[in-house]
Amino acid sequence: MSEHTDVSTSTDPPAGAATMAPPGPRRARLLFIAHRLPFPPDKGERLRAFGEIRALSDTFDITLAAPVDGPEDPVAVNALRMYCSDVVLAPRPALRRLTGGVRSLLSGRSATEGYFAGRAMTRLIRQAAGGRPFDVAIGYCSAMAGPLLAAPARTRVMDLVDVDSAKWAAYAAGAAAPRRWLYRTEARRVGRLEKQVLRACDRVILVSQAEAAALNGMTSNVVAVGNGVDLEYFAPTPLPQTPSLVFTGTMDYRPNVEGVCWFVREVWGEIRRVLPDAAFTIVGRNPTAAVRALAETPGVAVTGAVPDVRPYLAAARAAVAPLRIARGLQNKVLEAMAAGRPVVGTPEALEGLDVQPGVDVLAADTPEAWRAHLVALLTDNALAEGIAAAARRTVATGYSWSARMIPLVRLCRQLAEGEPAVY
Repeated sequence: MSEHTDVSTSTDPPAGAATMAPPGPRRARLLFIAHRLPFPPDKGERLRAFGEIRALSDTFDITLAAPVDGPEDPVAVNALRMYCSDVVLAPRPALRRLTGGVRSLLSGRSATEGYFAGRAMTRLIRQAAGGRPFDVAIGYCSAMAGPLLAAPARTRVMDLVDVDSAKWAAYAAGAAAPRRWLYRTEARRVGRLEKQVLRACDRVILVSQAEAAALNGMTSNVVAVGNGVDLEYFAPTPLPQTPSLVFTGTMDYRPNVEGVCWFVREVWGEIRRVLPDAAFTIVGRNPTAAVRALAETPGVAVTGAVPDVRPYLAAARAAVAPLRIARGLQNKVLEAMAAGRPVVGTPEALEGLDVQPGVDVLAADTPEAWRAHLVALLTDNALAEGIAAAARRTVATGYSWSARMIPLVRLCRQLAEGEPAVY
């Protein structure tokens, strides 16, 4: 992180002259409403929100508002204050989240809306405004639609990130009763909320053109702003010669759980038959019982939470992304590519990325294709090194956070200045 320092380049005034500098131009005020505290930036939702705040802080005085379910984390708050002039925390304990979600569902709204946001956040935001509307207010994900639309602001931007209604519909398609009913209901109500946001906000942001195209009722106020990756943090390292694979992600997130379970069940046995020394490491916090059980499979290790994923990427010859349900852009894929690791992924996991399967990634949609690609990467040095080098070039040329955030900063500046934001 970098600190912002004001450096004066003026010459010394003559003796007796007034030394008071004229006031500089007023920086526009921006309200950023997140559904979780965006620090540490160690998972997808926090990575994107933190990247947006950091990019916007060069132009705006930012007030960050977010719900918290426990005591204030001084390390996180101090880190965020490097980029925000004010950090507003709305207490939202776990029990209140649960009861809020149930009440919201019973009242005809989505459970998501009541789970994350309550009246306390709206009240604290109004207090933080100090009687003056913010020039721009950004809501991060559909759960923050209520506080965003109630906030005192001249212009409003909603970063939906993904089309959550489509995610819930996909969950419903693979679920049994009564979860199928619950997921279908949530899909329908979140879809209704997304349409409301489209009508009420000056701009709506999604993480990719594919997500924008999937949004029902899409209008001209929808803008795609992609994710980036920290190219210095995920610096490439030489590929190991050991036949090792890695998966990274939050391991109580349903698409990740289903993905690794499918991979071990349908692909891993054949990999081990061909390469008896092959190893597969599943890295990520909160592994479910189903994920922990995978560690009983020969060659499979489950780490749980780790302080740093980079050593696990460095120890792997290739990364896998076997996701069947994948919305938006997969940070795990970008991070592995930045680290110089060849990635094999499903078409769903690679959707929205500006990649060329067969050049900088490998795509697989059947167990047979997965086995063939992975055995080739684990045994063919030229292939693995070529894919790895191309992957790093792809992210280095187009996926830095600074490059990816340019459209967002430009959009917010134009809205704050009252200019038409045209794309």
